Amino acid sequence: MKVAPLFLLSALVLTGCGGSDGGSSSSDTGSTSSNMSGGSTTNPVPDSGGNTGTTTPVAPPQSNEFADLMLYAVNQARSTQQNCGGDIMPAVPALTWDYSLESAAYAHSSDMANADFMDHTGSDGSSPGDRISATGYEFSAWAENVAAGQQSIDEVMASWLSSPGHCKNIMSSSVTQLGAAAVENADTRYGIYWTQVFARPL
Repeated sequence: MKVAPLFLLSALVLTGCGGSDGGSSSSDTGSTSSNMSGGSTTNPVPDSGGNTGTTTPVAPPQSNEFADLMLYAVNQARSTQQNCGGDIMPAVPALTWDYSLESAAYAHSSDMANADFMDHTGSDGSSPGDRISATGYEFSAWAENVAAGQQSIDEVMASWLSSPGHCKNIMSSSVTQLGAAAVENADTRYGIYWTQVFARPL
């Protein structure tokens, strides 16, 4: 009986960009994209934060709406320092929700769910920066996390926080806003496709 291959096939996937061991995509200019795979990067979003410890506690959401729950989970993580693959990331200020970024995230999650793939590059060749720009949002920095297969916000956040590149995107002090989406399609390999889009407006 081959248990290991079955386990590996059923493992939850974090990204298709640069390998199956985790990754994310970010840019500090919006004109280029870089990939982080297994915690390495060639052009990360700079982290200018100097804070350590914790920030003001985040109040629990007053609703069960996706946006409220995702924003709460991200800001809860940002309120305390995180160990992102051996790099200690200090606590950083809370993000605000942006519906243009949500639209970019939804477009990508929907694309992945409909075409049954997971990658930062869309089926039309678009990059995260392209999708953000298509909403009319003007940015000075952006980052994107994608995942597939996780069944809840808590589960996907745990996966992202245990992956160095994703964790660094969540903890970046270079971004101030967030939009995210999850799209389900039972006829696909993973069933649910997640996208987080972080940015700082011009």
